[in-house]
Amino acid sequence: MKLSAVFGLFLVSATLSIPVTAGWFDDLTSKEEVKPQAAQTQNNDLVSSVMTQLGLNQSQAEGGLGSLLSLAQSSLNSNEFGSIASAIPGVDALLSAAPELDNESGMSGLLAKAGDFGSSLQGGAQVYDAFEKLGISKELAAPMIDIVKGYLDANAGDGTTDMLMKGLGAIL
Repeated sequence: MKLSAVFGLFLVSATLSIPVTAGWFDDLTSKEEVKPQAAQTQNNDLVSSVMTQLGLNQSQAEGGLGSLLSLAQSSLNSNEFGSIASAIPGVDALLSAAPELDNESGMSGLLAKAGDFGSSLQGGAQVYDAFEKLGISKELAAPMIDIVKGYLDANAGDGTTDMLMKGLGAIL
């Protein structure tokens, strides 16, 4: 009798210690918005570089890149930003990954109330506010910019990196 009780206890504990996943079921019942696979794989090189070099997860890397590109887009005219956008596949997905910010709070909210001087610094503050919202240290902004510069140097035409630096002037 004791042997069967020990065997039963062993069987129950072994069964309970096996990790059980029903990922396929989660996929069927998930209500999260799924990003298009094409956008994820196209950005794989740049996003992967940011993730690997800075130790960020995918949503942090995409959101951080999106906030930097958003600043560049708002600082440049459409032709200037177009050279950057054409060099980064899936740039629209990255731009949409940038977190929405409340312009009434955070550093950017304070600068919005500071008049003309504040508005010139507000773009950089928005990037830092976005980084904070994503759980990214603001000290990672410069290394992330360096990664994007390296990517553009390798994959874009002459002058594209210069356009990026012009667009990110508010935080440089």
